[in-house]
Amino acid sequence: MRSLRPWVLAGAIVLALSAGPRAACAAEFPVTGVVRDAAGSPIEYATVNAPALKRGVSTDADGSFTIVLPGGEAELVAQQVGYVAARVRVLARAGLTPLVLTLRDEPVALAEVTVRTSSFGKAGKSEGAVVSRMDVYTTPGGAADVFQSLRALPGINAPNEGAAVYVRGGDPRETLIRLDGGDIGHPYHYEGASGGLFAAFDNYMLKSAFFSSGGFSSKYGGVLSGVLDIETQDPMNTRTVSVGANLAGASLSSSWALVPDRLSIVGAGGLSTTTLLHRLYGTSRDYPQDPASDHGALKAILKYAPTGRLSATYLGSSDRVGVVSPRLNFEGTYAQRARNHYGVLQVDQLVAKKLALTGVASWQDWRSHWTYGAFGGDTREAGWTTQADAVWAVSAAHEISFGARVARNASDRAAISPADSTDFEPGAPDKRLDTRARVTAPGAYVEDKFHLAGPLYATLGGRADRLARAGGWTFDPRGALAVRLAPHHMLRVAGGRYHQSPDPAYLDPVYGNPDLASLEADHAIVGYEWLDGDRNARVEAYHKTYRRLITNDAQAYYANDGHGFARGVDVLLKASHRDLGGWLSYGYLDSKRRELDDPRELTATYGVRHSGTLVAQYRVAASWTLGTRVTATSGAPYKPVVGRSYDAARGIWRPVYGENNSGRLPAFSRLDLRATHLFSLPAIGGLRASSVCVVYVEALNVLNRHNTLRYSYSADYAERRSEDSYFGRRLIVAGVSLAW
Repeated sequence: MRSLRPWVLAGAIVLALSAGPRAACAAEFPVTGVVRDAAGSPIEYATVNAPALKRGVSTDADGSFTIVLPGGEAELVAQQVGYVAARVRVLARAGLTPLVLTLRDEPVALAEVTVRTSSFGKAGKSEGAVVSRMDVYTTPGGAADVFQSLRALPGINAPNEGAAVYVRGGDPRETLIRLDGGDIGHPYHYEGASGGLFAAFDNYMLKSAFFSSGGFSSKYGGVLSGVLDIETQDPMNTRTVSVGANLAGASLSSSWALVPDRLSIVGAGGLSTTTLLHRLYGTSRDYPQDPASDHGALKAILKYAPTGRLSATYLGSSDRVGVVSPRLNFEGTYAQRARNHYGVLQVDQLVAKKLALTGVASWQDWRSHWTYGAFGGDTREAGWTTQADAVWAVSAAHEISFGARVARNASDRAAISPADSTDFEPGAPDKRLDTRARVTAPGAYVEDKFHLAGPLYATLGGRADRLARAGGWTFDPRGALAVRLAPHHMLRVAGGRYHQSPDPAYLDPVYGNPDLASLEADHAIVGYEWLDGDRNARVEAYHKTYRRLITNDAQAYYANDGHGFARGVDVLLKASHRDLGGWLSYGYLDSKRRELDDPRELTATYGVRHSGTLVAQYRVAASWTLGTRVTATSGAPYKPVVGRSYDAARGIWRPVYGENNSGRLPAFSRLDLRATHLFSLPAIGGLRASSVCVVYVEALNVLNRHNTLRYSYSADYAERRSEDSYFGRRLIVAGVSLAW
């Protein structure tokens, strides 16, 4: 349903922009330098601290840093996970030559064999980062939000502007989202209203995000299409406080070393509301309740031994909205509120310098309540997951991984909905649902990653899961092969089988079929990559075959009689030259599925045939950056209304539909711009000089394109009206972020 006016929502999400990239500023004596590995490559997000002075900064994407120190001698410590810390004594003074700090690999660093296909983001220090954390912060139009920024990657063919991750023709539920090793099923704000618009956690917490659109490791199970594995940051020696504000709200975040090198905490929170935007811009819609949201996060990190670490993370969020919204030929008030609690405990231990052990326990409790006219419902999804993983570094080019997990999920849904989906009028017949489903899913995996010979590398593995009561255990063999054709050229192939539990709503013993078996998909992928420093080109072709999808059944409500396929090509080009950098991504998708009420294989709902994104950023001066993002896609499929009929008994007009997804919305395009300025504040009174200050101006949908999200109709279906997409109106928002 249409829940929020596009430009209002755009304003709401730019709250995340207040958590901008870190930069040091000139105060006292700035000490500059770069942190590199033994091969001379820059190390991003390494920490550079002056422990005695309780000051610290992080390196940027080029490994560069600037830390402001009082005059005199001081010790600097540079460190990053996977490397041995480097220490150096410096004499802070004017005209100091830039430092070069080299971090050596840990003595028993785990082998990294770059075999994975379809992976984007940080997957290990020797794998190329297609989109780094800095890209998430600075991507124009991405609102510094990990989900909105991911839309710029190939492999995501989203049919709308929401945050939900649509991977290569798959339903968003076919993508596993993890945070600090635990499964998080509802990571969005306004999920009930629109399928999710942006992350329900502050991006200050983000350390890295590994995204795979297919052929992923045996470590990940229970999903058919993709993986987004997010890690939150874990600084051990920094003490910073940041505040931010814009027209849509405010945020507060902090990292604090309670005991340097041993115990630290990281926290962030924010509030957003569109009330001020309503007053400034006005609105053509009625909002009985202005859209508003809040979120908070807290993480504690304990390094209990030189080879062991324990962390605990908690996330909490809520949102609420009320808006007059059309549905077919009916217009009523849609109201929604939701809240989510998520917690995860993680322990990491290195044993005998060869075996890395990780244990994770997580839980989640998500609740949502909605009303629309005379109808409404409540949903609660709660569950827990426990997982143990081990990585054995047999040698520098041989690594064996194995692990096991148990997940328990409960889904309770109670709703009063129209008996006829075309009749929302007062007095319409209704149907009442009250489902209670429980799923317990144990699983285990093993994977061997090794160097075969010469330029040939391989990963072979498999996992076993029991994802549904029917069908017993499933076994998924998976494998990948990489051939280094030349120093900068790699050819990769991958394939495997994947299973996923049916949605718990389909398994209810009264209103569903508890004997449903797990869904199944086979992946086949071949790709070529050229990687040379900041220049990267990647082309991948893929084919997915679906089996045992859920279909409607007259006797058992649901059955496993569905099938389908998804095939296509993804292309990514990335480069930088001096002060100009960016990337271009393109995806082609052909996907058909037979599921639910489809009589045969029809165009899939989940995706668009063509999608392309161009992102460019130009550093005008040392403290000024300009960026632009251009997005264009072909129209999303939809079920068209091709006629009408009059229901004399109810006194209303009813639609006559065409075949499922036989219609296409108009093509989509959007241009976004962003200007960012970094500056400093001098010491004032008892307040020390700031370590970072950011002011920005973001222009979304600069060309004011009224892209179509869906169609609504007049009372007699004689007139069709276009409903604008979430960001269907030009919006300019400014904000500021300060940090000490």
